[in-house]
Amino acid sequence: MAFLKPFRGCRFNPDVVGSLSAVICPPYDMIGPQLKAELQQRSPYNAVHLEGGEQPDPVDPQAGYRQAAGLFEQWLANGALRRDDGPGFYLMRHAYDFGGQRHQHLGLFAAVLVEDYDAGAVLPHEFTREPAVLDRVALLDAGQAQFSPIMSLYRDAGGDLRRIFDRISAGPPDASATTPAGGDAQLWRIADGDTPAAITDTFANRPVFLADGHHRYEAALRYRRRQSRERQSDDQAASNYVMMTLIEFDDPGLLLLPYHRVAGGLAPEQLAAVRQHMDDIFDSRPLSADTTAAAAVAEVARIGADTHCFAAFWSDAPPTMHTLRPSVDWAGWGSLAVSEAWVLQERVLAPALGDALARHIDYSPDHDAIVQQVNTGEQQLAILLKPFPLEPFREIVSAGQRLPPKSTFFYPKLPTGLVINRLAGSI
Repeated sequence: MAFLKPFRGCRFNPDVVGSLSAVICPPYDMIGPQLKAELQQRSPYNAVHLEGGEQPDPVDPQAGYRQAAGLFEQWLANGALRRDDGPGFYLMRHAYDFGGQRHQHLGLFAAVLVEDYDAGAVLPHEFTREPAVLDRVALLDAGQAQFSPIMSLYRDAGGDLRRIFDRISAGPPDASATTPAGGDAQLWRIADGDTPAAITDTFANRPVFLADGHHRYEAALRYRRRQSRERQSDDQAASNYVMMTLIEFDDPGLLLLPYHRVAGGLAPEQLAAVRQHMDDIFDSRPLSADTTAAAAVAEVARIGADTHCFAAFWSDAPPTMHTLRPSVDWAGWGSLAVSEAWVLQERVLAPALGDALARHIDYSPDHDAIVQQVNTGEQQLAILLKPFPLEPFREIVSAGQRLPPKSTFFYPKLPTGLVINRLAGSI
């Protein structure tokens, strides 16, 4: 099962960088060009300067990675970043607003031994895309550091870890910050007494489930293999580990939201094929022309409590609601058919588009944005899905199966910059 160790994290020094709130950022896959520019302007020490290597210069693709690596070493040298003297775990309490309510969850920053999936210690739930993996490998190679944590989940049915974390979080935090999305993060370092060993021992009998960060984990796998071949690294080598933030499945502050689909560039016959495959297994009814994306998502969630359904916004027709026909034996399609994303991909989009699916389908958790794209003619079709329930997610992933790309959107995304894991030397 998962092997966790405390590690010597690198953390920003407020005496040099000022407010910690000014230097943290979202993970790389949530940073578009506009947000990247805003974060860069917020502080010369914002973590986006390290994390933002996912937009390489077409003339010199490695330039961004070299720049990030140079800044990382510069910040360590000038004291903007300080590596803790000894190993420790780090506990984060992340509070945020969603749906008009205040939520919070606890996450443990830990170094987790990088192992192949067939070892059963780290369980994935989706396949990766090679360009995204190569991007993260290039950043690891250049920076020899993990700038952002992977979000993973674990089960704590007996509450053993919760009792430890409640005791620690009852004391004053070592650091606090406002996150870019308007939430609040507090951080406690766990390095004293028997607590680190107790945490390691508790995880010895349980796996961890990748929630957000499959490409970064795949990059860590490749990085570890290469380092082992080139340097014959020992078991204490930092390159053998990956930084994760681990959150309990039953934490009430953990939200699982839907990833929606948006289609564009379809020829008339392709769009007709998509409609036909929808009509083959789904009943449809029109929605009011003035239906908002938010109203449609709420209706999908309501109807979806009892059946498979989705809403579709068309560039050439009013929006529609689609529910799986009662006569369709979806259970006969296998356990993955509990997922709307799987049914949509395997029974509608893939049969209609074939090999062209990847060229025409994109994914987004922002229902308002993609419906607006359809309304302006930028895209042709937005398909709004319901959230994937956590317990079927755990059962499917435990059985070694993987969901279609972008089936889950765990919210909120983890802040980058609270703790950085240096891969040079020992853990």
